[in-house]
Amino acid sequence: MPTGPLSFLAGLTGLSHAFLAVGARVAAALAVFVAVTLVLRLLCRRNVISCSLGGLVKWLCGLGLLWLLQWSLPQDAADKGQTVFSLAGLMSLWMIARNGVDFFFLKISPVRGDGKPGRHILQDLTKFLILAVLFGWGMRDILDIQLGPLLTSSAILTAVIGLSMQDTIGSLFSGLLLQIEKPFQEGDWIRVGDVEGRVTEVTWRYTKVVTLDANAVLLPNNTVAKERLVNYDRPASYLRQIISIPAPVDAPPVAVKSAILTALRRAEGVLRDPAPAARLHEIQPDRIVYVAVFYIAAFNGRLAAIDAVLSTIWYQFMEQGIAIPAPMRQIVMTERAENVVATPEQLAALAEVGLLSGMAEADMRLLMRASVSRSFSPGQTVMAKGETGTTMNIILSGLVGVYLNDRELARLSAGQIFGEMALLTGEPRQADVRALEPTVCLVVDREGFRMVLARHPVVVDRVRTIFETRAAANHASSKPDATAEAMSLFARFRNLFL
Repeated sequence: MPTGPLSFLAGLTGLSHAFLAVGARVAAALAVFVAVTLVLRLLCRRNVISCSLGGLVKWLCGLGLLWLLQWSLPQDAADKGQTVFSLAGLMSLWMIARNGVDFFFLKISPVRGDGKPGRHILQDLTKFLILAVLFGWGMRDILDIQLGPLLTSSAILTAVIGLSMQDTIGSLFSGLLLQIEKPFQEGDWIRVGDVEGRVTEVTWRYTKVVTLDANAVLLPNNTVAKERLVNYDRPASYLRQIISIPAPVDAPPVAVKSAILTALRRAEGVLRDPAPAARLHEIQPDRIVYVAVFYIAAFNGRLAAIDAVLSTIWYQFMEQGIAIPAPMRQIVMTERAENVVATPEQLAALAEVGLLSGMAEADMRLLMRASVSRSFSPGQTVMAKGETGTTMNIILSGLVGVYLNDRELARLSAGQIFGEMALLTGEPRQADVRALEPTVCLVVDREGFRMVLARHPVVVDRVRTIFETRAAANHASSKPDATAEAMSLFARFRNLFL
């Protein structure tokens, strides 16, 4: 047996071989773990598996590799690294438990409006309890640190901290109860006290809602638990709306309710099932109050649906000759007050419009009441090329010029119309129109024109003639192209009005 320097070198060589053998096994285990991690990450990015399931599989493989590595090492090396192996195994158990809890709650949790799974307070609480158990186990059995004396000596400090965090702890337990009872979920529209909004997040301390004004409001969970809570999305997602409609005392209830029902069926945003209804609600000395009952699909569409219902009821009342009682007329018709009384000159100009020829004077007065009169000074732009519009203009008095790239194409005077293609088809304005002298125009929107069509179906044929004339001018050398364009324009008109 060699002695002296030779024995030292032999021992050093043996130690190097042992170190290299251990290092090779550790490197091989790490390489396998990294390869498994890369494969699982690729599957997660391609949505083959969820990230929580990928993490669960990864750390199960890591725990298995750790056990194989410890088993493959010589006994003395395994004994020396026992503490390191125990801590690494404890960390692997924590990651397995964490990803397992996430995977479990992913299966039972609702999906939020942004496509992400909802966050559960129970999920966080479960992970916290598992972490506390593993931490206590590691401190006692691996590091040989007893936690009992440490916790006993800090009891007074714990009491002080608990008293100072009463509100926070109350919000925590309230949030836990909200998760268990589930009075709402992320994505629901709710009202808590005087706050209305859509739930976007529920955490340990607060519930976050975004209002219709796009403001984020953080409501402490103990406040949510104490206040009166209204969930607009449960048990059914549709909402009932009730609005009051005044009518004159001399209007037959059957006619008024029929007009309201017709308007409810035509208004955008009103559901057909459950069916809308009209009810006589109250009789007053100067009016009879009816209620329109209808349903909408979602809370955030409430204002738009009410606007559509009220607008359609107004036009329906005008068409049926049902006057709105004076106090309501002063509020609703303020902008249209100048159109209530039509002058003989304005009626004469309206009678010269070819599209409306043959209308009775009463119908012309009704159209003027349902439209808006606008005045323009010389040089003022009436409409601009390229802008979108849903109205046409009838010149009651004055003179306007039609321009394309600052080149005058035509001059129009009382009794002539412009902008009708935007009204009839929805296409953008094709030219600029400017007033050449003080001008008054009657602006007719689609609801007003729809009323004209209902009373005078012959106007439909005149609209078809307008389309054919325009198409023939655009395709003077090709009759098939002109016919196709006229048919296309009329189809767009039919979709809007018929």
